Amino acid sequence: MTVNMQTAISNMRALMGKGVTYSQGGSRSGADGTADCSGAVYASLNAGGANLPLGNTDSMFRDLPSIGFSKVNPPYAYGDIFVWGIEGQSGGNAGHTGIFIDQDNVIHCNFSANGVSIDNYAAIHSYSNPPQTVFRLAGAAQPTPTEDAATEENTKENMDNSGELEEYSYIGNKLCLKGWHFASDPTAAATGGSGDGSSGGNAGAIGSVDWNSMQSRAQFFVSICTQLGIPKNTTLALAANALAESALDPSAAEGNGMGKGYFQWSYSYNWGDVPNHMTRSYEDAKFQIEYAKSNTAQWISVGYGSWDQFWSGAASPSDLTTAWLMSWERPARPIDRWTPFTQTIDVNALDFGTSSNRNAESRVLEAETTQRAATHFDGNAKEMLEIFDATDDKLLKTVEIELKSRKDIASQNPNVEGVEWSGFDFCIDFESKNPFYIQLIRVRADGEKKVLHVQVIFFPHSSSRSDIGHNYCNDDDFIIVCTDKKGKSEYVRDIIGGISWTIEPNGVPACSFTVPINDAEKFDGHMDCRVIIFKKMFDGIVKSITLDKDAETANVELDHKIAEWEYRQIPNNYTVKNRTFPDVFCQSPFLHSTEWFVDADSAAHKEKINYAFSRQSHLEALNKAVELTDNLWWRVGTKHDRYLEIGAFGEKKNYIISKYGQTERHLKIIDQVTVSKEFDQVFNVVTVYGEKSDSSQASLTLREAYLDQQQQGHDIVKGFPIVILNSTANKEQKNYYTNITKIASSNSLEFAILDEFSINLEQGKLIEKTVSMNDVAPFEENGDTISDEERSKQSMIAYKAAVGQLKSARRRDVIRVRIGELPCDLNVLDRVYFDYHNSIELFDHCSRYCKKIYEASDDFYITQIETSFDNNLVETNVLTLSKELYRDDSNY
Repeated sequence: MTVNMQTAISNMRALMGKGVTYSQGGSRSGADGTADCSGAVYASLNAGGANLPLGNTDSMFRDLPSIGFSKVNPPYAYGDIFVWGIEGQSGGNAGHTGIFIDQDNVIHCNFSANGVSIDNYAAIHSYSNPPQTVFRLAGAAQPTPTEDAATEENTKENMDNSGELEEYSYIGNKLCLKGWHFASDPTAAATGGSGDGSSGGNAGAIGSVDWNSMQSRAQFFVSICTQLGIPKNTTLALAANALAESALDPSAAEGNGMGKGYFQWSYSYNWGDVPNHMTRSYEDAKFQIEYAKSNTAQWISVGYGSWDQFWSGAASPSDLTTAWLMSWERPARPIDRWTPFTQTIDVNALDFGTSSNRNAESRVLEAETTQRAATHFDGNAKEMLEIFDATDDKLLKTVEIELKSRKDIASQNPNVEGVEWSGFDFCIDFESKNPFYIQLIRVRADGEKKVLHVQVIFFPHSSSRSDIGHNYCNDDDFIIVCTDKKGKSEYVRDIIGGISWTIEPNGVPACSFTVPINDAEKFDGHMDCRVIIFKKMFDGIVKSITLDKDAETANVELDHKIAEWEYRQIPNNYTVKNRTFPDVFCQSPFLHSTEWFVDADSAAHKEKINYAFSRQSHLEALNKAVELTDNLWWRVGTKHDRYLEIGAFGEKKNYIISKYGQTERHLKIIDQVTVSKEFDQVFNVVTVYGEKSDSSQASLTLREAYLDQQQQGHDIVKGFPIVILNSTANKEQKNYYTNITKIASSNSLEFAILDEFSINLEQGKLIEKTVSMNDVAPFEENGDTISDEERSKQSMIAYKAAVGQLKSARRRDVIRVRIGELPCDLNVLDRVYFDYHNSIELFDHCSRYCKKIYEASDDFYITQIETSFDNNLVETNVLTLSKELYRDDSNY
């Protein structure tokens, strides 16, 4: 195994530039913004090819020799690793480690600096003079330090071959990766230049683009149109409008955040995928022009000619310029855009080409090559992704990566020339039957390869089982089946006393019973245990066994098997974008095992997940995903083994809960009905915010969701309008909110969501609450300004999550009824008919609106089922009923 110590030191410097803080309780590797001394060294060694598990200071005494290091004496050298403490006793605060960057100085993550720093080794060692061991990589040529190896500033030489895989996912056949990889003298790939308008070249020449020159911008635009076969007069008309709209800049965006690219028309969602093609590259500029050329629906003929007439180029450039403006942009009155264009651009100097379209394309691409050279990028270098089979290290696939701008990485490392163009964010189609891993390779112009090793193993997908399994509604018997890991089953038929369990939405049911002490040996911790009892089955795993030798009994407690979803975690920074619930939770890494059957209703098939999961358990991930919706839940039941349902539910079941009636559809009430009125946690106006937690996170706002609501002309979710708060004091609260139709992009307005149903229940009283949703705030993409599309998406997620909280905060009547046997096809979140007229008086202290709601329907949701079997195994059930579904701390 060869470890590249220059790469290891570069990645220590990358952690320093990133500003990681010192902590022994986080990721320790820098993945979450925190690291400790040994975690930083392990992560950096792995980037250099070590392939070690994340250990601690004490494990280094064993791990370093295993990869070719041996102990050395002074003088120390670049790439040596120091370890303080005594082997076997140096874990935690008892040890420390770092890497030498020359014979006198080290780079290390430490408490004093609250992060990674460069310090004189003798000075830091003299503080306490701990026992020290220094290791050096043996058996190979010693790494050659760069000339600036010991400087505190990061440069392109001392940070060469650094990077990080920040987000990744492998769902279905889609492998998605996001991060950055810097190598000295990198290429800008398909970026079209530095992105700051500073590329060189001769203004006006087809073979180069100077973004400081309008003439050169116009030539770039004209060359693309020529390659697309657009007539000259039409090209000039388009260019005149693009000059007025965007100054002929495909990366331009309107100040109010609406318009995008060359033509800047209205909201970003009218531009298809244009917001994702906003660089000064040939590919993105061409994409925008082609999109405009294909978007016939945007053109409305208002007396200036038809769509086909415009693209024919038969009219004059002046007339076609006005035709585009009035038929595409559609202002209230015509504006002369042709004259300012001719005053800015020398039209006669524009080269429309006399050769083939392909030659025109070649000249445009030549322009990009010239730009790259002008910004010190090596145009022949390539960034590659290599995918390897983890079982035999066989290369499976090689993919060329388009590098993107990462202004955030550049701001962290201001003295590292070229580091801005180091980002990647892409998805590819890929399938493998075996586990696989990846490497990032920079192939430079001179043929040298820079390899950044990534410590992530991707596993082939396991999916939920395809058959729903045995239906225990048909088993009219009692038996407890205990199954060990080898599949061997033991059977218990005697219990002492009764047996009971409770099921509720988004919750892990629990069950307990007592058996003769002689049967205790049939149970063991985490063992599968199915309690089959008269057309029901509690699907459990053993949680605890308590022996009572005096009574010669054993009390057994079970958790439902959904609890095993707590046993495994989602990988760090595993990002899900625009995937449905069955897409995500029916397969690894979110599915616990292939023994599970995951069923999703139509609502779950429509709802999309957009969230970055990180080290949550499978159950925490499921809870978070449904929490960020306004209407989805999960539940388990008593019909099938390892059976999970996700959906909106609310299916109407043909049962009547009543004191009277003798049919099989009547569920007879056998005890007094109790009603509790809960309104201590009510709020019906919610303001959402997200505090900035780092430099890339933007404050969360409902502004984009509000604008979408105004565009649609109705509430996004009926009964939950987004409004603008009016802070004017008013005792009668008549002017509590204001409806403003046009909002500037930068303002201090506060947006809120009203729950009209709850406001009516509270007889007009408004009760406000502010909730924080930092984990759904939008993040910068590749260091660029956060796109309107991303803001809109995250704003909508926050809106739906807030609506869910408002629904749960309504006042409610919690009704509890006791019945006998519960039909097997009834579960929590189902709706049933409740004949409350003959059972209770609900209308005490109820407003007229409240009475109206109750009188509109006699359907109630089942929100909890408490099932009990007594000594004689006679079944009773206590059902909790509610008019509305709600969530609280116990079922999230």
